[in-house]
Amino acid sequence: MIRSLKVLLAPLILSALLLAACGTGAPPPAGDPPATAGDPIKIGVLRIDDSIPFYVAEKEGLFAAGGVAVELAPFNSSADQSKAMEAGELDMAMNDMIVQALMRKGGTATKAVAVAFGATPAEGRFLLVGAPGSGLTPPAPGAADNRIVNAEGKTVAISSNTMMDYLLAQFAGMGFFAPDLSDVRVISMPNLMLRVEALIEGRDVQMAILPDPLASYAVLAGCPVLVDDTALGVNLSQSVVLATETALNERRDEVSRVLAAYFTAMERINENPEAYRDFCLETANVPAELSAVYPTPSYTPGALPTAADVARVMDWLVERGLLTEPYSYAEMADGSLAANLSGAD
Repeated sequence: MIRSLKVLLAPLILSALLLAACGTGAPPPAGDPPATAGDPIKIGVLRIDDSIPFYVAEKEGLFAAGGVAVELAPFNSSADQSKAMEAGELDMAMNDMIVQALMRKGGTATKAVAVAFGATPAEGRFLLVGAPGSGLTPPAPGAADNRIVNAEGKTVAISSNTMMDYLLAQFAGMGFFAPDLSDVRVISMPNLMLRVEALIEGRDVQMAILPDPLASYAVLAGCPVLVDDTALGVNLSQSVVLATETALNERRDEVSRVLAAYFTAMERINENPEAYRDFCLETANVPAELSAVYPTPSYTPGALPTAADVARVMDWLVERGLLTEPYSYAEMADGSLAANLSGAD
C-alpha cells in the first residue's frame, strides 16, 4: 500500500510544496518595446496552479511579444525559492505574504505587485480533511455550535509558520476549534508525503490541512472534508507575485511588461479553459487519476491583496512572535503597475 501510494503521490508532492475578472488585462505599455537582448527578468516559480499563467506566457511568446526577456526558474519547494531570492538570484517570484514578510525581516525586501491565485475565495483551495473512518464530520448547517464533530483530543497535522499554520488559526477563530486550539493536538509535519500517508492510513494523524491537488487526492481516497477555505465567505489564502525592490527601482518598465503578459495569459486561460486543460494538468503535475475531477483553474487579472488581507496576515505573524511589529501595506505591496495596466485596457 505504502509503495503504491508513494508512486501516485510523487507528482502531487512536487505540485503542492508551497505552501491558491476578465477584461482587466492589458497590452504591453505604450511606446516602442525595449530590446530583449539584455539580462532577462528571472522569475522563481513552482509547478502548481498559481504559476501556470507564467508558463502559458512563456509557451505562447507573450513575454517576447511585449518586449521583455524572461527566464522562468522552477523550484521544487518554496524554501529553495526563498533562498534563491535572498541570494539575489531572482527578480520576481510567486509565493505568499507569510514568506514575503519573513524574507523582509531577514533583509530581502520585496513587494506584491499582483495576486497570483486567490483573488476571490473560490480561487485556489486548502482543505482541512479527516482520516477515513475517523468519525470526524463538519458542523451541521445552521448549528449553534460550529465545532467540528468528534474533533476533541484528535491530532491535526500542519507545517508550522506557513500558510497552513495561519489557516488553522483562522479556522479556530471561526469556531471550528477552541480559539486557542486547546481542544486538539497540533503537530508540525512539513513532509507532505508523510502527512498524506499518515492521514490516509489513520496513523497518528486524524486531521490535516492540505492544498490542492493533494486535497483532491485525499478526498478521492475517502477523507471527509471538514473545512473548505473556498466556502467560508472570506478570502483567507492567497499567493502573490513578488518583485524585489531592486527590480522595481531599476527595471520597473520590464516588470510592468512581465505583468502585462502574465495578465494576458490569465485571460486566455479564463476565456478558453478546455483548450488549456491538458497543459494546466501537466504543468501542475496533476496525475491521471485526478484529471477527470480536477478543474482547470481560473484567475483574476490585475488583482492586488487588499489592506485587510495584509493586515490579517500581519496580525497573525505578530501574534505568533514571528514579527515584533507588523509591516505596513505600503511596505508589502505596490499596486501602481497593475493599476496602470488595468486602466490602459
